[in-house]
Amino acid sequence: MSGELRPYRALIWDMDGTLLNTLDDIIGACNDTLEAYGLPTLPKPEMLQLIGYGARHLCQGASGLDGEALDRFQKDYRARAISRDDPKTYIYPGVAETLRWARAQGIYLGIYTNKPQAWCTKLADKFFGAGMFDTILGSTEEGLLKPDPEGIWRMCRGWGIEAESAVMIGDQTVDFETAERAGSQHVCVSWGFRARGVLEAAGARVIVDDFEALARVLGMR
Repeated sequence: MSGELRPYRALIWDMDGTLLNTLDDIIGACNDTLEAYGLPTLPKPEMLQLIGYGARHLCQGASGLDGEALDRFQKDYRARAISRDDPKTYIYPGVAETLRWARAQGIYLGIYTNKPQAWCTKLADKFFGAGMFDTILGSTEEGLLKPDPEGIWRMCRGWGIEAESAVMIGDQTVDFETAERAGSQHVCVSWGFRARGVLEAAGARVIVDDFEALARVLGMR
């Protein structure tokens, strides 16, 4: 664990690799789409490098398509992703307890993810129950994606708080970058899709390796 937080009023979470381990289902949906288009599938290490910057970045990197062909591929990927039963996705240990604690403290809870909005909402309702999060922002046709800070600002405006009173929690360098641009605090987690060394190299100052460490940083312990 490194770094510490100032007093805060909101926790804004990334989803993939932070709240949920969705990696196998993301890869599965993308590879199913590649197969449908007669394109070669990708192994996990190659796919992992494409995840974190939105569905279009993933689809373009995996398929090599562009223009209208990429538009069709991305639409098909979204449809396959949303319709998946997500049999391999699971909650990271400690997530549920942390969310319940934050809710009991009156702390606002949000999700800001580059995952398609409909898929994100489906998973949040399935694994955490409808209403656990005050606001959920995923990618839509509007094109709002991290590291655009507007997602954090939009949530904070809705809650009537300043961005500096929010903490962005995520496993990707893009989550740290988003917090920096928004003027928010951050916690980076190393149990997700990016190793601690990658996060440190990006300049992250508050990094935790497990939920016990996160609990201490958040003031639960």
